[in-house]
Amino acid sequence: MSWAIVFDSSCNLHGFKPSAKDCTLKLVPLTIMVGGTEYVDDDRLDVGALNRAVAGEDEASSSSCPSVGGWAHSFEGADNVIAVTISSSLSGSYEAAVTARNMVMESYMVEHAGNIAGKNIFVLDSHAAGGKLELLVRLIDRYLSNNPGAAFDDVVAYARALETHAQVLFSLSSYGNLTKNGRMPKLAGILASHLKIRLLGTSNAAGAIKVAGSTRGERKTVAKIVSAMGSDGYRGGMVSIDHVDNEAMAQALKRAIIERWPAAEVYVEACRGLCSYYAEMSGIIVGYEWL
Repeated sequence: MSWAIVFDSSCNLHGFKPSAKDCTLKLVPLTIMVGGTEYVDDDRLDVGALNRAVAGEDEASSSSCPSVGGWAHSFEGADNVIAVTISSSLSGSYEAAVTARNMVMESYMVEHAGNIAGKNIFVLDSHAAGGKLELLVRLIDRYLSNNPGAAFDDVVAYARALETHAQVLFSLSSYGNLTKNGRMPKLAGILASHLKIRLLGTSNAAGAIKVAGSTRGERKTVAKIVSAMGSDGYRGGMVSIDHVDNEAMAQALKRAIIERWPAAEVYVEACRGLCSYYAEMSGIIVGYEWL
């Protein structure tokens, strides 16, 4: 029985190899449109070039979710598929994946005379972006590795429970794309940039962006993130820290987390195109579970 874990490019995993037997990982890219140029957010994307193009563009740019066909293609070739998407409150990726799931299952049923016992697809709305998706993918793979005979419904139940016991925090110091796309008042963005304020945000239960506070300086930001994680109930477990050209702060945060919770399992990843586009230079996105 083969498995596939599929995710869109709001997940910033690079070079991760599944540990579960007969399991493959598949990336379905989003696209970013900047000044008439389309950037496909796959492993070939030059994220630095994208960031420079965005910084030099005065007009609002945009992102597009993967097509239904792109998702459908990724669902082929495995008996059991778990797909993880960016929050449905931020993108149409989840809806496209669900439509693709229904299309693939209908086609499979026709090909197999109404018998769908050999094909299963589940689409999980992460209600987040960035680090939380990496955490979900890593832990679903680990569950499959530790439970090689697990039924599909058991894996789905685990994935659902994991999503509700994980959270995302983000810390931003640049707000150009948020203001250009109307996600933040322009005056507030200009003021925050001028005062060198880093906004600390999270997602609500529906996966929409919610501002949780503000800080000045990366040291204070690291301390506030660690404090917020503890308030959420984090006591050790997996953490994924994503950064936009800010390895130093990501590593400082990793050290602070391990200092407070020595059993923490912390990974650091560079953002792909989509998360770089919204988090902008020096942005940090943190996903974590609580046990």
